Amino acid sequence: MKYSEITIRFCGIAGDGIVASGKILAGACAYIGLHVMVNNIYSAEIRGLGKSSATIRFSTSKLYSMGDGLDLLVGMVSKESIIDLRNVKAGGNVIYDISTIGSVAEEDSLVSHITPEIQGHGLPIKKLANEATGTNQGKNLVAIGAICYFYSLPPEMFVNQINSVFAHKGQHIIDVNVKAFNLGYEYFKEHYPLNNRFEIDKESEPRALTSGNDAIAKGAIDCGLKFFAGYPITPATKIMEIAAKELPKLGGWTLQMEDEIAAIGAVLGAWFAGKRAMTATSGPGISLMSEMINMSVMAEIPTVIVNVQRGGPSTGLPTKVEQGDLNIALYGGAGDSPRVVMAPSNSEECYSGIQLAFDIAEKYQTPVIFLSDLFLGQRIETVTIKENIDRDRCTRKKPTSEQLEDFLRYQITDDGVSPMVVPGEPGAVYSTTGLEHSVTGNPNYESDVHSMMTAKRFRKFESMMADLPHANILGDETAEIGIAGWGSTIGSILEGMEIAKKNGVKTKLIKSIMIHPQREDLFLKFFASCKKIIVPEMNYQGQYAALLKSRYGIKPIEVHIPAVEPVSPLKIAQKIMEANSELSK
Repeated sequence: MKYSEITIRFCGIAGDGIVASGKILAGACAYIGLHVMVNNIYSAEIRGLGKSSATIRFSTSKLYSMGDGLDLLVGMVSKESIIDLRNVKAGGNVIYDISTIGSVAEEDSLVSHITPEIQGHGLPIKKLANEATGTNQGKNLVAIGAICYFYSLPPEMFVNQINSVFAHKGQHIIDVNVKAFNLGYEYFKEHYPLNNRFEIDKESEPRALTSGNDAIAKGAIDCGLKFFAGYPITPATKIMEIAAKELPKLGGWTLQMEDEIAAIGAVLGAWFAGKRAMTATSGPGISLMSEMINMSVMAEIPTVIVNVQRGGPSTGLPTKVEQGDLNIALYGGAGDSPRVVMAPSNSEECYSGIQLAFDIAEKYQTPVIFLSDLFLGQRIETVTIKENIDRDRCTRKKPTSEQLEDFLRYQITDDGVSPMVVPGEPGAVYSTTGLEHSVTGNPNYESDVHSMMTAKRFRKFESMMADLPHANILGDETAEIGIAGWGSTIGSILEGMEIAKKNGVKTKLIKSIMIHPQREDLFLKFFASCKKIIVPEMNYQGQYAALLKSRYGIKPIEVHIPAVEPVSPLKIAQKIMEANSELSK
């Protein structure tokens, strides 16, 4: 059987090398020019407790999501892998460890649950790992070796990747892992005659791999990030780790604070002192930051906050994905407290979008909340990122020499943006406070002053329209079924649209990295051209749908998916088909 696309899942427990399996397989496939996407799902508990899985999808064509179903499930442990059998496609395959046959109860045995429409392939994973390494370590490499033969992939691409991944551990570790790989390869070669082949274009060039978190960190550093303050939290910690490693090389600073409140306070202080600064957190952290976000609004101090969303309220589901923080990003604050909210849909937008976030925050002296999520932040994917490196860029509105003579920090202007100076600049004396204030910055509680300043703060959002990217309309412009989506669900929507198209149903999608403000004229025109509108998102309430309904007066078909796992393109396609059936009545 010939393949041009395959989805493989490694399933085990912490310590089985599950994440390393995905890294090795993804790196090898990317090196030979394939398109790759990897999603790791792991337990929030400590090592040895809880299930972990790595799902790797690779293809000769561009990938937008994790797709639907598995072509191959690798059960590194038996009991924990049983539930994943439901995701294996009819005609798909399972590799199970025959080293443990007879040592587990039948109800806990993976092989006893394999149904007739799935092909099972026994492999002595644990036994061969012990032969190669003298320990249980290396089980993942045994399985990868078997996969290499099973799909007729070039062995050298894996050996090269093993050398790269384990280079820092020394030649002995490289050698035993290569041996484990070879043992798995030879076992499958002997016991399962080759009948599968993955089509490879030998002319393809190697592709770069990155994650959303990596792209956000790099994009921020490339556009002048000088100061990062944060508190570790899954799934955003990687951004702080990169900042801690890279910023000192460029004369910048990274501080791990005692909590998220201190982190956002330090970031505001850095912006106040004239440095581009950022923090990164998740839902529980953004909740704690609400008061200081309000301070940013009132004092008109720029700030950039990355929120890599995870599941549930409170501490919720630390290692699962959801898009449940839109409401707090938009409305989480006392009084009328406008802020910019952005949501990238892929790693390329993470890179370019965070740079736009910095430029907008600094130019308009406003908080910008950048909504990523666990799937987008941690997934690994092949990308083509156009680097934009300018570490000295500055979009801050500076006062003229005349303005400095009698400096008015909150001067009323047509665009709502007042000149901003770094404290200590000669002639610039002013107050900054979280209280309502006059043009000088001194506290003032008169109703006319409050009305004037509130209007000023909102006027910025009218002015910044000229700096916002246009919304993109994808698909068939003549389609009567329209879709509006945001964030990482866009990839699943695009693939769902393609499934529907193959079934004869045309659709179109409007997407924008801007959640607030938006180019409302483009959205209104799009919605007016649709007879049916679908809004899929990963939360129970339909938070984006509620925003669109209140803003544009539409009555969409809402698809609420409290996610845990990435959205299924097939579910999107099914909703499209249902909407088409209603139109046909």
